[in-house]
Amino acid sequence: MEVKADRGEQHLIVHKGNPHPKVSHTGVYDKDILCGDCDNILGRYESYAFDLFRKIRTQPVSAGKIISVDGVDGDMLVRFASGIAWKYAVTIPDRGRIDIGPYKDILRMVALSGGQIPNAIDVTIARIIELDGDVYYYRTPMPDRKKGVNVVRFCLGGFLILLKIDKRPPGNWLPEECWLRGREKGAFVTLPAEYVEEATLHAELANQTPVRRFFGKMRERSARNSKQG
Repeated sequence: MEVKADRGEQHLIVHKGNPHPKVSHTGVYDKDILCGDCDNILGRYESYAFDLFRKIRTQPVSAGKIISVDGVDGDMLVRFASGIAWKYAVTIPDRGRIDIGPYKDILRMVALSGGQIPNAIDVTIARIIELDGDVYYYRTPMPDRKKGVNVVRFCLGGFLILLKIDKRPPGNWLPEECWLRGREKGAFVTLPAEYVEEATLHAELANQTPVRRFFGKMRERSARNSKQG
């Protein structure tokens, strides 16, 4: 919804090391994962996160600060992140399947059953601060480790999501309140883009000639549509 702000806009899927980006109307999609009922369950969590991200973006902040938001359902955010990660754990290899071992089934339970969230599962969400304003780029989930703790890492519209999938506590590399399971007040750290892998990778890929050409045409189309309107 954020990428396709104007009618006719498209996604551009780029892989590091591949000079030929792929134009897509829908982004990465696997129609064989979910039934309608389960899709509706995950869609509710994703809509909740989408609305919260928009709310967070309205707050003027600087990098290195923490954004506090009252009235947050931390468990909804854990289920949102678990649903995204689970879909990538069960998709086909060509769609970017990840291997998270036994946590595949645990994340399915967290995302779809509505049962109690185990201590091994938690999430923290950081806002990436760009010098030129919000930039809506996305990175598919990947297994990662932070201070020896296993996480699934992905990026959505300028937010970095780290989903803990580990029985060990997350340690003290973030303030405790930034871990959101069970919380009714959200704390979201802000990170300068130049220190975030997703942001620097996006800048590198966006500077490739095919990508610059694509977005140049998109800007021209948007300008023409604005004049016609």
